[in-house]
Amino acid sequence: MNRHDYPAPLSVLERVRLELDYLTRGERLRTLRQKVTLVELAHQELRATIERRLGSLHREVEGLRNEVKVLEGRLTRLLRVSRPLSDEELDATTETEYRDNATWNGSNGRHEEESGNGRFHDRWQPNGGEQELLRRLYRTLARLLHPDLATDQAERAEREQLMRLVNQAWERRDLEQLQRLVAVWAPSEGGTISCDLDGFRQRIAQRELEEMQLHRRLRELERSEIGQLLQRGAEGVDRYLRRQEAVLRHEIAVLRLRRRRLMRLIEERRRELAVRASVQR
Repeated sequence: MNRHDYPAPLSVLERVRLELDYLTRGERLRTLRQKVTLVELAHQELRATIERRLGSLHREVEGLRNEVKVLEGRLTRLLRVSRPLSDEELDATTETEYRDNATWNGSNGRHEEESGNGRFHDRWQPNGGEQELLRRLYRTLARLLHPDLATDQAERAEREQLMRLVNQAWERRDLEQLQRLVAVWAPSEGGTISCDLDGFRQRIAQRELEEMQLHRRLRELERSEIGQLLQRGAEGVDRYLRRQEAVLRHEIAVLRLRRRRLMRLIEERRRELAVRASVQR
């Protein structure tokens, strides 16, 4: 069989096959992008619901924990001294110790801040170059996704949801999230695609990589604590919130009791020290 028996040259047939693969992957990517966006929005809405239902209770618990910690420190110091120190004197000692600890942490090159759950984590502050990259990514996404670019109300609603994700990433200085959003929502390369077969294969490989990244992102979202909570459905979420509310209210009651007990012990210790001081005089 000679080459004229083929319906088309092999290079043309290979190009058609690659082009079909490229276009098919493009459709899958658009579907995945939409799915990732919807899941992220569901996470965002659930976090907002948790904040509305439990946020004030969490803050009250943290406030009481801090008060109890201060009172425990005061009582510990009162048990070591021989005269009834005031709260200001006791707290001044506490602040001195805190500065010493902060100096030690600083000498180890760590910058820490307390999170909402009472645990410490490293605080990341972007340097000049990273800050400029954050701004460029944010502006790029704003140009791509701004609601004013919508052609109808449905598209505008979708763009508003996407911009909420962008704004949240910007407020958190989440460089990785902004980069991912740009990779997901930046338009595909325009113009006529080169007939070069190697160029086609390279573009297909890029789309394959993006598809893998989106699948990985979906798995991360589904396996996260919020994702697992979403899988329980509306009733499961409501049960979780009620249970957490009961746990937090119980902890608040325990902490208030602990605070009253510490305040009583501090006053008793001060009276004891005052009596000793008067007897010695």
